[in-house]
Amino acid sequence: MGSNDVPPPHVSPLYLPITNTLLQVGGSLWTLCYILLARESLLTKTYGMPLFALSFNFAWELIYAFYVAEAPLERGVFAIWCLLDLLMVYALVRHGHNEWRHAPLIARHIGKVFWILTAWCCVGHWASASWWIAQEMGRKEGKYYFGRVGADTTELGFWSAGVSQAYLSAASLGQLVVRRHTGGVSWGIWVTRASGSLIGLYLNYGAMWYMWREAHEYFMSPFGIFLWGTALVCDLIYPFVFAEIRKTEEVLPDGRKVAGGNKIHANGKKAL
Repeated sequence: MGSNDVPPPHVSPLYLPITNTLLQVGGSLWTLCYILLARESLLTKTYGMPLFALSFNFAWELIYAFYVAEAPLERGVFAIWCLLDLLMVYALVRHGHNEWRHAPLIARHIGKVFWILTAWCCVGHWASASWWIAQEMGRKEGKYYFGRVGADTTELGFWSAGVSQAYLSAASLGQLVVRRHTGGVSWGIWVTRASGSLIGLYLNYGAMWYMWREAHEYFMSPFGIFLWGTALVCDLIYPFVFAEIRKTEEVLPDGRKVAGGNKIHANGKKAL
């Protein structure tokens, strides 16, 4: 999405090298983030990415891997992310019940809940993408899709990723506050997630807007600013909350983490 652009003459020849590099660096950081999320989730017997965020994100990557993306590299990256998502899904299904003791029905059926949410999100992502492509939304000279000027999937990617990122950042912060422990997450996960979004999304689209403004005005539109601004603010607050919670949480013998003063044995009974 964007790798096949043919910018007009007034756009700097550095446009594609700069934006492609930012996207690749950001994508690499997100790949590392997924690996760290899967590892930490399995080690601490929980899940790091919030439930709905994981469903929404997994569905987004499935639809874009097999429907929206046109370049082999783009499809390959989305496919790799889907495979890494499955490791996080395994951790969720295997250990997610530990975080839902207050809601036994969800705890017993968390796998079913996840797959229902994912199926629904797939429908939503497919519906928005198919409508965008069929109506050739965002059509601009120099924006090619499958060899001809058509729907601007770079803009489609911005809106879909922007919504996903805003929710993920806010939900990750909220999950930390509600759980009052850092199970499933780590400093490395925050660094790779926040920097991956900063470089691959905000700086990448910011460079597009700066260098080829008429084709990327949406980046600085009120709703665009709201989306990436919300995500950025949440990501900046996150480390301070994380550091405070680390001071009070407790680690169980099996590796799980719980809120301070709420130590629970493996059998689920609170320690006296």
